[in-house]
Amino acid sequence: MSQLDTVLEHLGASQTFNTEVYDVKDVNPFHDYIVIATAGNPRQLQAVMKKLKSIPLDKDAPFHVEGTDDSPWMLLAIGDTIVHLFLQEAREYYHLEKLWFDLPHWTVSDES
Repeated sequence: MSQLDTVLEHLGASQTFNTEVYDVKDVNPFHDYIVIATAGNPRQLQAVMKKLKSIPLDKDAPFHVEGTDDSPWMLLAIGDTIVHLFLQEAREYYHLEKLWFDLPHWTVSDES
């Protein structure tokens, strides 16, 4: 079962912005979606990651976290979805979108 809907619901409720979803099913044997979102400040980034870590998973679903409490970029692999959560400056610096620009993708509205 896909974790994408739950991840996007949590990101929207947490007021992250500039959320992009990339469909990587055809090029990645381990994950179906990559989500890139921006948090407004370090405290929000940590709160969102804590919320995402609490998403219930099947016992065999992959789960992995990269980044520390002071990181401007954190990664969460949760089920079939990878989430990259950035502070604005780090997102602009790494510009991960350029890696997947030619794959199917969509922008999630920032409006509640």
